[in-house]
Amino acid sequence: MGFWFYLILWIPIYYGLRYLWELIPVGDLKKKAVFISGCDSGFGRLLALKCVKNGIPVFAGCYNKQGQESLEKEAKGHLGRLVTVPLDITKDDSVKAAAETVKKLLPSDETLWAIVNNAGVFNCYGPDAWTSIKDYQDAFEINTLGHIRCVHAFLPMLKKSKGRIITVTSVAGRVSPPCGAPYSASKYAAEAYMDAIRRELAPYGIYCCILEPEAFKTDLLNEEAMIKRVEHAWNQTDEETKKAYGEKFKNEFVLKWNQVFHKLATPHLHYVVDNYYHAITARFPRYRYRCGWMALLFYIPMSYLPTGLEDYIFTLGSGGKNVALPADVEAERNKKNN
Repeated sequence: MGFWFYLILWIPIYYGLRYLWELIPVGDLKKKAVFISGCDSGFGRLLALKCVKNGIPVFAGCYNKQGQESLEKEAKGHLGRLVTVPLDITKDDSVKAAAETVKKLLPSDETLWAIVNNAGVFNCYGPDAWTSIKDYQDAFEINTLGHIRCVHAFLPMLKKSKGRIITVTSVAGRVSPPCGAPYSASKYAAEAYMDAIRRELAPYGIYCCILEPEAFKTDLLNEEAMIKRVEHAWNQTDEETKKAYGEKFKNEFVLKWNQVFHKLATPHLHYVVDNYYHAITARFPRYRYRCGWMALLFYIPMSYLPTGLEDYIFTLGSGGKNVALPADVEAERNKKNN
């Protein structure tokens, strides 16, 4: 019996045992409060409602007053307590004030068990050549620095509870599609941050969990908003760059990538919400949750492929030989062929 036989034998045993120990819940969840950012809509709102329905106290960070009021109304009558908190994760003072509010309103017989870094923004502007530094700053402020602010503000309470930090990144934090560099770069950075603090905070008994969703049909993936962002990026580009890429490339890019994103996006938001909930409530949560079948069967496996093969797959996905080329590249090829 060789090494490979024992390896193949132990793989199903490991996954069987993991399935069983992941079923073990955390005790006394009604005394373990959760702070969730980005609860105005989407995953954050659904998670907040699921928690309060099951008796878990929730502090829900909301960006605007309308989101606070509608969430409070929808949460009425549920078993758990829900308190909305004004939150702008791009502002230090706002995050610190939210932490102080939680600390002040947290009953003496409860602990802050988890923070869920759910707030995020999807940025798709076009090629890097017509993406501004501000576009990158906007992505990093929310998708990376906003999460770091929340961890810093709430960490003292989590050390006391030996709780957990749960952060959403993306499959784009593992594989970077073209024409989405600000988004992917911010998600790669969030992954790197979580990997670092997971190792640093382990001695305190704090779990750090990452969620890596595929594309989901939330408000972030709004087709009209995506087109407007691309048009805005194009309009602020200098004339030399516009000439190099051309209107044809811009228009075909807008149509092609919006079609790809919306065709691949799944409406099953519960995939993410259920993984969030498991990370909160399981005695032994996973360090990484891959959310959605495309994440499990396509994006994550693709991240292990040779780089050249990964690039080829992206080329096929964007049209293969029929993919639109920048105007200057197309002109150069036509010149060589003539």
